[in-house]
Amino acid sequence: MTLILKITDEGSQYSDQLHDLLGEFGLDPAVDDELDDLSLLPAYVLAGASIRTEAHSHGTHMHVIAINVEIAEELEAAFYDALGQVLEAGDEDDEDDD
Repeated sequence: MTLILKITDEGSQYSDQLHDLLGEFGLDPAVDDELDDLSLLPAYVLAGASIRTEAHSHGTHMHVIAINVEIAEELEAAFYDALGQVLEAGDEDDEDDD
């Protein structure tokens, strides 16, 4: 599996290709207030990514350390194509609402 995004309390780390694709849709991960990393998790899943949570617990209390977005290496090219289509469909829905 290839890690394409890691979300932690300290910020998010994007793969170059994911960063560039989001930029094509006007989403700039470098600007904290512009992009809510968690809000795009469903789009990543629809495009074929897997979400893996790193967490530990203290009794009944759980603490999430990181959320990892990963894609199987053999599906990586198809993932980025599908993600582009999902993001484009989202843009069309936003335009229809206006």
